[in-house]
Amino acid sequence: MSVLCSNDKGWVISHYDYTKKMYTNVLSHSGLIDLAYNKNLFNIITPMMRDEEAQHFIKAVTVKSKKEFVFARDVQTNKFGSVIDDELLSIQLAYTTLLKEARELDLFTTSPREEDYLDNNKLARSLVDTFFDTLSEEFTLYQGGNNNNYSIIANVFDKSYVIPPSCNFFSCSVEDIESKLQGNKYDFILLDPPWWNKFVRRKKSKNFRKSYNMLHNNDIQEIPISKYLNGFGLLGVWCTNSPTHLEAVKQFFRKWNLEYTAEWYWLKVTQSGDPVCQFSGKRDKKPIERIIFGSEKCRNLKNPEPGKVIMSVPSAIHSHKPPLTEVLSAYLPKDPKCLELFARYLLPGWTSVGNQVLLLQSLSLYEVVSHSDNSIT
Repeated sequence: MSVLCSNDKGWVISHYDYTKKMYTNVLSHSGLIDLAYNKNLFNIITPMMRDEEAQHFIKAVTVKSKKEFVFARDVQTNKFGSVIDDELLSIQLAYTTLLKEARELDLFTTSPREEDYLDNNKLARSLVDTFFDTLSEEFTLYQGGNNNNYSIIANVFDKSYVIPPSCNFFSCSVEDIESKLQGNKYDFILLDPPWWNKFVRRKKSKNFRKSYNMLHNNDIQEIPISKYLNGFGLLGVWCTNSPTHLEAVKQFFRKWNLEYTAEWYWLKVTQSGDPVCQFSGKRDKKPIERIIFGSEKCRNLKNPEPGKVIMSVPSAIHSHKPPLTEVLSAYLPKDPKCLELFARYLLPGWTSVGNQVLLLQSLSLYEVVSHSDNSIT
């Protein structure tokens, strides 16, 4: 299970454990193997900083105060940026209760040392840099899937990818979905839009392979969501903390004839359980991302409750969202049909669409956990 613990405030989940559970008995060219993401991908030991910031942090903060530095300073100085006080306090309450439950299960019990701050998550950062340095800049149109009830390793244009069971994928622009989806209806649609962003724009100019083609809000709004969401379906939209983007989602929902249902928060923490950055950091950066839910009025299934927090150690890859299949199961029918747009990895039983749809399925991001003696039946 990727859900490590939960309460009425939310869940603590493990993206790494999800892949370890999912990719057992993977059919490879050498037989059956068990895979998981390279563990160093989640080796986030200290809050995310530039190297010079980490060195300054060591000088400016005493060892005694480091543990409570991230949240305590923000609450005391009241520097919340675009996150309002009540919202921050609600997230902090959920964080406190979830962290307490997790530590009772011996999770997040380590404390970073001074050398960890100076190392500044080097293993994770180096893994990501190596991965992107070897990527091609070419965007290729293709489609595929895995109709088996087990995962496989497949070659696509001479590169190896891990493909989960019962999935379909389309490497194409989201603008082309009408010719790909052929009128199918889905119980859940997830969007992870490439929001227009000045920071990503600067990053894109420095390294094409680490970014993606951003869209203006008007372009996202024109996606024909209503055509593919069934009458009792649920829509989830990953959103930044930008007030402009948050307001845009409300406009999207009106365009798609959907009602706002709830807003959840993904709280990113280190291996010690500290938020990965300050709430009042530079560029209005926050340790949270949001997922906003909408549905039609006639939906007769349980709706997501507002204000839930999903707490996890993030991947070191920018904007690599955690899988939500387990936490969403209570709000979807049994064996739901699910669609992700702007996808960068695959999920079992889902249809995934995007021009980087296999990016994070690359075998180079995985490691063999064990060779299996079992046979596939």
